[in-house]
Amino acid sequence: MTDNQKVISILQEIDSIFDFVHRIKKDENFDLSDEYRKLNLTYYNIFCAHLESAFILINSGHFSSAILLMRTILELFVKSFYLQFIEKEKGASISDFLSNTKDFPSFFKMLDTLESYKNVNGDGFGGSFIQFSKSELASYEKFSLFSHGKGEYLRASYDNQKLSYTTEQICEVLLTAKGLFEMLSLLLFLVQDDQASLGALLERLKGRH
Repeated sequence: MTDNQKVISILQEIDSIFDFVHRIKKDENFDLSDEYRKLNLTYYNIFCAHLESAFILINSGHFSSAILLMRTILELFVKSFYLQFIEKEKGASISDFLSNTKDFPSFFKMLDTLESYKNVNGDGFGGSFIQFSKSELASYEKFSLFSHGKGEYLRASYDNQKLSYTTEQICEVLLTAKGLFEMLSLLLFLVQDDQASLGALLERLKGRH
């Protein structure tokens, strides 16, 4: 498989799962009288809008611009989980978030808190969030290099006097985006208590292995 074919293959996988989720997602069935559910759906819709824009940019060869969106996409992903599992349990007011009276902690603080979270049965996220930290994949920092114009991104541009990216870099970003979308879609159906869609998505994800 050529480098271009690898990228196209991942993009096709993303298109497939994106279309599947939006076919089974029925907003009209969601009970949005609950403020947490409504904000959960709001974050999800913003996430998907940014994700679609990122894929359009990548398809048209504007990879560096897509990376700028990826940092925002990752932040929305983490905020969605933090809202549901941390802020909701503390009884935080949604209106405080909407009015900017209250803000989320720093990105890395949210990662630490989510990684330490345990439900009543003692179950946690098992490394799902620590993987984005500085000591692991450092995804947030990698994406930030593009927006701040420094690090290996600046060095590569300085040495070559052009914006160029390896197939590995592009595939890593695409696979990260795909994984974030799948996990956030599972969270959406869980929060909205859409058991049918949750089960259908789980079966779809299990079936690909």
